Amino acid sequence: MTGCREYDKKLDVAYFFKTEPEKAVLDFMQSLNNEDAYYIYDNLLPNNDKNNISREKFAREFVSILSGVDGIDVKRTVYLGYENNMSKVVAEFEIRYKNGELKRYKKYIYLIEENNKWKIVFKKTFI
Repeated sequence: MTGCREYDKKLDVAYFFKTEPEKAVLDFMQSLNNEDAYYIYDNLLPNNDKNNISREKFAREFVSILSGVDGIDVKRTVYLGYENNMSKVVAEFEIRYKNGELKRYKKYIYLIEENNKWKIVFKKTFI
């Protein structure tokens, strides 16, 4: 057990106390904030989804989607449990847009375990 984030290996005491699905969500949000599409593709996208989109196309779409975002700040994550072969985490976060606007969001994020790592179920989470 470590207090270092998987994404960037930085010390984060709160990370130490999180469940593995929450850690995956925090790594996802940090990689979004850093505009790191390749980390998400390589580490958080299930293999089945990788069969449907190339790494390069994923990165291009990722950049397009986040083009108006200036920063993301996670306020809270809560692990809601495991059901139907999936874990569910609620994330509360703020997004600062390049136009100066600040919006708060609460999003349920669904994850599956694949090869001993938690992956984001994008179809269920974002559609």
